[in-house]
Amino acid sequence: MDDQGLIKKPFVDWYGIWPGHTGAWEDGFGVTQDPPVGNLQLKVQQAQKSEIFITRERPWEQRLLMPFCVLREDEKLKLWYKAAGDDGNSYIAYAESTDGFNWDRPELGLQAYQGSKANNLLHPTEHFALQSIFVDPSAPPEERYKGISPVSEIHVDGVHRPEMTERTFFNDLVAGMVDQGCGNEEIAEKLELWHPRIMGAVSADGLTWQVRKEPLLELGKAHLDTLNIATYDIDRGEYAAYLRGRQDDRRAVIKTGGKAFDNWSSPRFVFMADPQDPFDDDVYNSCYCRYPGTDLHLMFPSFYHRLTATLDIQMAISRDGDLWSRPERKPIISRTCDGDNQYMAIYAAPNLVPLNDQEWGLMHYGTTVSHDIRRFPSYDPSNIHASLEYRWATWKRDRLVALEATGETRFTANNTAQLGQPCQGHQLRLNYKTESGGWLKVELVQPHTPYAMIRPISAFDGFGMEESDVLTGDELSKVATWKGKSDLSVFRDRSVSVRIHMSRAKLFSISL
Repeated sequence: MDDQGLIKKPFVDWYGIWPGHTGAWEDGFGVTQDPPVGNLQLKVQQAQKSEIFITRERPWEQRLLMPFCVLREDEKLKLWYKAAGDDGNSYIAYAESTDGFNWDRPELGLQAYQGSKANNLLHPTEHFALQSIFVDPSAPPEERYKGISPVSEIHVDGVHRPEMTERTFFNDLVAGMVDQGCGNEEIAEKLELWHPRIMGAVSADGLTWQVRKEPLLELGKAHLDTLNIATYDIDRGEYAAYLRGRQDDRRAVIKTGGKAFDNWSSPRFVFMADPQDPFDDDVYNSCYCRYPGTDLHLMFPSFYHRLTATLDIQMAISRDGDLWSRPERKPIISRTCDGDNQYMAIYAAPNLVPLNDQEWGLMHYGTTVSHDIRRFPSYDPSNIHASLEYRWATWKRDRLVALEATGETRFTANNTAQLGQPCQGHQLRLNYKTESGGWLKVELVQPHTPYAMIRPISAFDGFGMEESDVLTGDELSKVATWKGKSDLSVFRDRSVSVRIHMSRAKLFSISL
């Protein structure tokens, strides 16, 4: 199962799969070179769901326990979450786990709760209400961890109300206007909502945080009432943040960032519902993260279906963090839980992390309370927090999306001189699953120049279809062999293409 040293190619979109090329011989007869043959489909793989992985165990968690970020470092999962007990305050808290289910809440001695510092609290959210935490590989050790949070000014009738918090804004002012029969337009006319700034904080250990005095970004009039996520894009050498955006009162995702951890650029729209989606869909949040072991970018956005007031989770993929696509427009994490029961809404939070050698997990939470509960006179915000349940959405590693063949199919990956994949000179490994009677066979072929005269693509001697051994079963990292031979040292540092023949099979990734 050791893929170290191999370059992994997950199949998450059509790019990297050779579509074929049409040309003509000297005698004028046309020929199409190496197009995919058969019914090949791209299918998202719906997540399995774990049992509830964390519950309220401490006094300071009894009113609120809301994880918002998990990182895997040093064989350990590190979890940051918001917590609130009976003292009227909310806090940022920290926990650790090796398996994602048994959480140690270390006594950090940083923040008193009801007279004692024997707890895992970092600081009150009034100090800094962290929403997103990431590791910055470009930073000095004292600033290795970074985080962001919106800090808002609330304006009512054009007057800044510094004493008004988000809680009083919703629980007292907005809920009171709803109870008085005010409609959305009337409420919007009276309130100017938030005037948020994106603030930043840095830390050496992820526990003790120093808040930057100057904002990273002034947004003016905006509405950032969701999980806003920041990261360091190592490929570009710059910071990026994915925030709540709105277009014509529909939710979407906007992006900002810059080379330094300050003075970020004006945000731009990068992801929203489009005409291929149902007309009542909004993109509620981003849940941005990276695809482990690759340079790919992922989102797991909750899609808000306005007319049913439900939210489920889809998946989007990007190669640069700006241009996004979806393999399918269907949930990759459904609202179903515990058999036939269903949540009304589910939301995911970063990151996609290895839970063990075979399984990846993305934490998400669900609630049986409608997103639109504020429309009803019986609205009680404590019901929402009390109903939250936190589970892992799980996949076997690299199995987010599959190339699926229902019948006999053939295609070639990376089949040009520009795209031919450099061979590391070790082995070719495949992550696949076959149905009853299904199979895969693999051959190595010579990459070519797309616009040269069309010629048949020949297999490398000894690594062609005739020599390929049949692959069957359910394998996360199966070594391809040709008459029992797997050593590819003869191809080290050469560009090769991989032609796949398969039937009744799913192929998730190859590593070469």
